[in-house]
Amino acid sequence: MGAKMYGAFWCPHCHAQKQLFGQEALKLITYIECDARGQNPQPHLCQSANIRAYPTWDIRGEFFQGVQSLEALAELSGYQGDRNF
Repeated sequence: MGAKMYGAFWCPHCHAQKQLFGQEALKLITYIECDARGQNPQPHLCQSANIRAYPTWDIRGEFFQGVQSLEALAELSGYQGDRNF
């Protein structure tokens, strides 16, 4: 998909976004933990990308804040696979 999701382990909106994908699909997402207390944290990447809200998606260099539907993410990313979400 070529997208990155920035979030924080304590963020309920990030949790909701992850739930939309399910366990298997979630493994394919590039997730960047912004809180230094989280698992595999990378707060420096969040700071350099100027992330101010969670979740924030970086898709082809454009940033989209908030929970996004799977359909919206497919459109934004140019996803060509099955869209029977």
